[in-house]
Amino acid sequence: MAIGQSTMENMVKEHADKTGLITGAAGFIGSHLCGALIAKNWRVTALDFPSTNWWRHKALAINPQRIEINIADPESLANTFNTTFFDCVFHLAALTDVTRDISLMDSVISGNITASNNLLRHFRTRANRIIIAGTCEEYGNGPVPFTEKQREIAVSPYSWSKICVTHLAELYRHVFDVSVMVARPFLTYGPLQTNSMLIPSAIRSALQDEELVMTKGEQTRDFIFVSDIVDGLVLMAETNNWSEHIINLGSGVEVKISEVVQLIYKLCESLSHPHIGELPYRPGETMHFFSDNNRAKKILRWTPRVSLKEGLIQTIKWYRQYLKEGNI
Repeated sequence: MAIGQSTMENMVKEHADKTGLITGAAGFIGSHLCGALIAKNWRVTALDFPSTNWWRHKALAINPQRIEINIADPESLANTFNTTFFDCVFHLAALTDVTRDISLMDSVISGNITASNNLLRHFRTRANRIIIAGTCEEYGNGPVPFTEKQREIAVSPYSWSKICVTHLAELYRHVFDVSVMVARPFLTYGPLQTNSMLIPSAIRSALQDEELVMTKGEQTRDFIFVSDIVDGLVLMAETNNWSEHIINLGSGVEVKISEVVQLIYKLCESLSHPHIGELPYRPGETMHFFSDNNRAKKILRWTPRVSLKEGLIQTIKWYRQYLKEGNI
């Protein structure tokens, strides 16, 4: 049944006065979230580090209010938002280096734990609710499928710091009565992602007809398209069901790494091919890694809508243009 004009007007009015702050707003997921909220008529404030490159916002043709500060500095945070109130604060900013390097400890303590504590403490009375982006890395090499009830296992300074942030959020929720939830996105991919993770790396190699040297690729992963993650974050901001404070956002499907890479090369019609099995597995490689997403389905009425093949087609289409413009 078609939606009438009065119904559409009510839907727009419902979101017209909502205000949102997004940290890490220039990043891959943050930029897509900015675009989604603006499309829903939210008034968005985008926050990121000083000297941030906002090129993703330009690509999405969005222009929210932008603020550049380091939230690990509590004075900067207090001075910038001394009188501001938000309907929802989405905390996506984080140091995301997943290497197992002890020299990262100081950086993740400051960039992830201290920054998150500053944000929670400052906005506990200045926001209706706070959504924190955790990570599937918190599950480490635990039993699959990963459920929100199982004990986390730190496998890197980054994953340890995000576990700390999750428990910090629990403290603020249960002791200080703050409306805070933690989303745990699984391996997110899509247009505007330019890092060295598997899918963007494989797409770049395939489109440039380069060989990709890799392991046997028998390890499985849970890939989720960026628009599905954004939908989940928006639903967390809008839900009235706050019975749980941790929610997995994953496809719930485990796919072999080798199958994903081979599909990418096929969809790219690459003249080259992946060299499967030429590299050894990393020490301590997690062989099975995927989510149980039933809590998200129950509480948020959320379910992934974009299949892996469809998501890869959209991502490859964007990457073709990105590389055509001279980017690498």
